[in-house]
Amino acid sequence: MKRAAAVSVVFVMLILAAGCGHRAGLDDYRSFAHRAAQAGLWNEALDRWQRADELAPDDPGVLNNLAVAHEALGDTLAAQALYERAVALDPDSDELRDNLLAFRQAHPELYPQEDEDED
Repeated sequence: MKRAAAVSVVFVMLILAAGCGHRAGLDDYRSFAHRAAQAGLWNEALDRWQRADELAPDDPGVLNNLAVAHEALGDTLAAQALYERAVALDPDSDELRDNLLAFRQAHPELYPQEDEDED
C-alpha cells in the first residue's frame, strides 16, 4: 500500500515537473524569438515562434508574433491568416486588433474593396 502511494506521489511530481518544463520552454522560445527579431534575424525568430506555437497553439500572442515574422519574411498570406486567427481568439485585445488593422493598411491588395453601386 505504501509503495502504491509513493508511486502515485512520484507520478504527480513528474506531471507537475513536465508542466513547469513546458512553461519554461515556452518562455525560452518567446525570449529568444524576441531577441532574434530585434536583431533582424527573422528566420531564427520564426523558428522559435513556431516552436512556441507547438507548445501553445491557441495563444493569441504567439500567433501574432508568428504573423509578424511571416510578414517580415514576405509571406503575407500566412501573416494574414495568423493575424486574423489571433484576433478571433482574443477579439477584446486592442493590441491584436491594432496589429491586424496596420497589416490591412499595409497590404490593401489582400482586402479588396467592395465596388460601390453607381446609379
